[in-house]
Amino acid sequence: MMVVMYVYAGIDEAGYGPMYGPMTVGCAVLTLPDRPSDAKPPALWDMLDAAICKRLQGRRGRIAINDSKKLTTKAAGIKHLELGLLAFTGTNQRKLPGDAGQWLDLIGESRHRLTDRAGLAELPWYHATDERPWQGLPTVNTPDEVTLASGMLGRACQEAGVTFERFATQVIYEDDFNRKVALTKSKAAVNFTAVAHHLVNIMNVYGQYQPHVAVDRQSGRTRYRALLSQIFERATINVLAELKKTSVYEVVLGSKKMFISFTVEAEQRHLPVALASMNAKYTRELLMQRFNLFFQGISPEVNPTAGYGSDANRWRDAILPHLRRAEISHDLLRRMG
Repeated sequence: MMVVMYVYAGIDEAGYGPMYGPMTVGCAVLTLPDRPSDAKPPALWDMLDAAICKRLQGRRGRIAINDSKKLTTKAAGIKHLELGLLAFTGTNQRKLPGDAGQWLDLIGESRHRLTDRAGLAELPWYHATDERPWQGLPTVNTPDEVTLASGMLGRACQEAGVTFERFATQVIYEDDFNRKVALTKSKAAVNFTAVAHHLVNIMNVYGQYQPHVAVDRQSGRTRYRALLSQIFERATINVLAELKKTSVYEVVLGSKKMFISFTVEAEQRHLPVALASMNAKYTRELLMQRFNLFFQGISPEVNPTAGYGSDANRWRDAILPHLRRAEISHDLLRRMG
């Protein structure tokens, strides 16, 4: 039986708005031995200051943990995301994932392993039938860098009494995304479906410890009681706060209880949300590497895309003439909404 007094989790997404590629909704779970006495979330950046920081500038050898948008740069790419995620993973894994497929297994994304219609048979650009050199992890850090970072972080976590439990990610591929948008008429609803999956899982696994789950607020919505009642049909939902920047709820289900906060810029206040943001972005980037490698195999002269804005339009115009020859429908590629 897990002995723990306080479970602290975060949920955030990546790929909410692009034309191409999946939406990914990440989750990170950490534990501490004691609940905060003042009901405020633990100041984990301060507690782990010997090993982590928020800003890329002035790191002094520490690991940057923040919103993925603040850590992804043209010069470094996903280097800082990868280092932080693998360092945390290494604090409780004897063996780190060695390739993209093992990372997807680690975060609970099983569809990539399947070949029937429940899997990715209709989306061959995410297949990994042959492991390629670029799929080896780490992709942009060295194994020694990851080992050193993980050791430093492990020592800081041990001293502070912080334990990293796990990462999890819901990957919503294009076909599933389009079906759900057609049904709900809302990208926000599709995102919340994935958030709900994480919430239910956390309640099932950790509900006896009354976890606090912080969720990054995606829109102007301030009231979530009705949505939570749909997720937890037999639970009592108590509203603790519904303010302009944060909404907080207590969910009571039999002997289990969970506190959920929806907060604007939650990744700046809650380290688990920052880790969830990094997790979601890193997972999407690994899948987009597969995406781009597949289509460069069809047309080597077409430069890779991140799937957003004008660059997505550039890529669409370049790849369209080649899709018929490859017997790929653009409708399977392009996301709705």
